[in-house]
Amino acid sequence: MTRKTILLIALCLSLSQTILAQAVLAQPNLSQSTQGDDSTDATILDRIRLESEETTGTIFRGPDLVEVKAPLLKALIQTQVPLSPYQLDADSARSISLKDVAQAALDGNLSIKISNADREMGRWRFWSSMGQFLPEVINGVSYQGIRGNYASPFGQIAPANSPYLVIPNSLNLYLFKGGTILFGALRASHDYKALNWSLKGTTNDVLFDVSKLYYQLVLNNVLLQIRIKGVELGESLLARNNILFENGANTKLDVLQAKTQLSRDRQNLISQQIERRQSAISLATALNLDPSVDLLMKDQLVKKARLVDSSLTINDLVAIAIKNRPELKKYEQLRLAARDHVRVVRGRLLPTVQGMATMAATGADAVNVQQAQASSGSTSGVSAGSFSTSSVVPASGGTSSNPKFTTVEIYQIGINLQWALPGMGTVDAARVQEAKWEARRVQLEGVEQLNKVYKEVREAYLDGIKAESLIQETTDYVNSSREQLSVATTRLSEGVDTDLAAVIAQRDYVNALADKANAIVSFNTAQVRLLRALGRITVDTLTSGVPIKD
Repeated sequence: MTRKTILLIALCLSLSQTILAQAVLAQPNLSQSTQGDDSTDATILDRIRLESEETTGTIFRGPDLVEVKAPLLKALIQTQVPLSPYQLDADSARSISLKDVAQAALDGNLSIKISNADREMGRWRFWSSMGQFLPEVINGVSYQGIRGNYASPFGQIAPANSPYLVIPNSLNLYLFKGGTILFGALRASHDYKALNWSLKGTTNDVLFDVSKLYYQLVLNNVLLQIRIKGVELGESLLARNNILFENGANTKLDVLQAKTQLSRDRQNLISQQIERRQSAISLATALNLDPSVDLLMKDQLVKKARLVDSSLTINDLVAIAIKNRPELKKYEQLRLAARDHVRVVRGRLLPTVQGMATMAATGADAVNVQQAQASSGSTSGVSAGSFSTSSVVPASGGTSSNPKFTTVEIYQIGINLQWALPGMGTVDAARVQEAKWEARRVQLEGVEQLNKVYKEVREAYLDGIKAESLIQETTDYVNSSREQLSVATTRLSEGVDTDLAAVIAQRDYVNALADKANAIVSFNTAQVRLLRALGRITVDTLTSGVPIKD
């Protein structure tokens, strides 16, 4: 290549750079154009930009820390119904924290109250079965008026013209009933213990549910702020496009694209206002509170809360769950109750031995036979065995003796042995087999519950790993999308980029903020879920801030 050729190429490059520099300088500068042409638009634009930047910094105070503040009412969108854009249908408001939510659930949740009622029923059913060990007491009073004559099987007719009183008092005690009393009481005891564990399981489920609803309310409050920011950014972008369009730096299509994005942001904000209120209603309903009272966040700072020590392995967590899950203990008691039920049914095939003691007082207008015979000296009459045809009868309304109302007692004591086999024993034999299969079913349900516990522990553990990883990833996502939005906005202002790039950058930034909030709340929810899967969820473990280790 000759020296002339080299010089010619260098001259062309120099001319190209000069032309490009002049073209760049010829692009309208947003700040310069607004200073000279339309200071009012510039003032509005700067105000919108500053508000957007300032409110953006009030959401995330750190990689895993979110600040939840009630938004300004002017930042919300007024609905068609004349209601507050924030509280909507609510009549009043109440601040609440996670600890308040957990305590209110223990005090007022209806599922816990229903389960507690079932437990009380089981307790009194147990004491009822224990009462069968005590003897049966029978008391009664019978008073009758008798008129007429009585023909006895022994050929005697006796007049009956006297009121008759009977006061029986009996004491019956089963000495042996095939074991049904003993094993029935044991079965009732195991059923009662199972209901106790069922109440504990219901309490754990309720604490988990209300904690999820609380964090859902937190998330919707954060998303509400994010949607407000989306609208603010959309307004800023639309204002920039209007200024650029007025200065001939972009087209009407760019303005329409900015309006479309702003409309979408406003629609999302309206939906989020409704969702936030609906989450407050769901939480109030779960707590059995008045849904007309709006629930606000008492704790403005929501951070990543580790409730289970990170050093515990999955095998450690499974062992803790097996030791503490109330559902497993419940099915163990149900298995023992089913085993005792088999013995109760089998006992019906055995004889029963019953001891009894009775004292009955009888009263009537009567004369004493022996006294009447002794006073009259009469021994006439025909006797047959122990029965006599003596002229003196035990009870008479018309004898020569003078009857009077007399009460006497009679005593009875004995043992009764009875062996009843309905259907030649086939009925109860079939019921024994039925009870055995019922016990088998309960045992299989216990194994099924154990497999469910394994599954719940592992899923909660993996959810925690996923959410914790997403917190870091979404942090980078937020930082990069914020920078991307800043660059896109600057390039749009300088006229070296299109409106579409700014719209995409704005959408990505808002989505990044939402993903970040979701990641933090998802981690906290996963930790609560893991606590519940381990059977260790209580008010203290939810709010103490100290991770459990065993």
